[in-house]
Amino acid sequence: MGFGHRVYKHGDSRVPTMKSALDKMIAHYGRPELLGLYNGLEQAMDEAKGIKPNLDYPAGPTYHLMGFDTATFTPIFVASRITGWTAHIMEQAASNSLIRPLSEYNGPEERHVP
Repeated sequence: MGFGHRVYKHGDSRVPTMKSALDKMIAHYGRPELLGLYNGLEQAMDEAKGIKPNLDYPAGPTYHLMGFDTATFTPIFVASRITGWTAHIMEQAASNSLIRPLSEYNGPEERHVP
C-alpha cells in the first residue's frame, strides 16, 4: 500500500533516501506534477489516517519513471526481499522451530492458480 509499517510507527527511516532518489528522477525526466501528487497524497494520508509513508511509497513512482510497468512492481519488491526471506527460512531450519505468523489466511479454501 505504501503507507504504515509494523516497526516504523512514526515514519520509516529509509524513506528519505528513496525520496531523494525520486526527487532526482523527477528532475531528470521533468515531471514536477508527480512531486505535487506525491506530496499531496502523503499529506492527505497523514491527516486522514495518521500514518506515514513506508519504503514502497516513493519506490512506486521511481519504478514508473524508470519505465517499469505497474505489473512488475510486486516482482521487484519480492526480488529485493528474497535474500532476507531466505535468511529467515534458514534461521527457522537451524533452530528447528516454526516462525509463527502474526496473521492467518481467511480467504477461500480453494483458489484457482492459472
